[in-house]
Amino acid sequence: MQKYIFTLLILLALSISACGSQEITHTAPELTDNWSVRMIQTGGIAGVNRAVEVLSDGSYTVYPQAGAEGIKGQLTEAELNQLTDLITNLEIKSIQTNSVCADCFEYNIEIQSGGRKMVLDFDDITLPDSGAGELVSFLSGLMQ
Repeated sequence: MQKYIFTLLILLALSISACGSQEITHTAPELTDNWSVRMIQTGGIAGVNRAVEVLSDGSYTVYPQAGAEGIKGQLTEAELNQLTDLITNLEIKSIQTNSVCADCFEYNIEIQSGGRKMVLDFDDITLPDSGAGELVSFLSGLMQ
């Protein structure tokens, strides 16, 4: 009987260890002629709630606060190429989503292209290991 229980425990331990987490990498949808990327940044000590949306033609709108009128701008060709490269080469790694971070900024990014949408959520704790840091930095720069 002890041998039977020991064997069951070994099998149980092996099956549980096989369920360990694997790092999964996600890529952005392939960019078509008409795509858009939108980032909403919320949180922080001051309770920020701002957004930026960039369209495939390089036009963008910054919303400095929720409900505020948008401020329009136009990316240079070099900036648009940089953003396109950042999105095209984006490799998002699965990250732990239950971080606890008081007064952190939270980032919600939506990339839409060809009828597909990719939605990403990060905070200041999960962002560094996510693979999206450069994209967030670029989009945050437009909101300055």
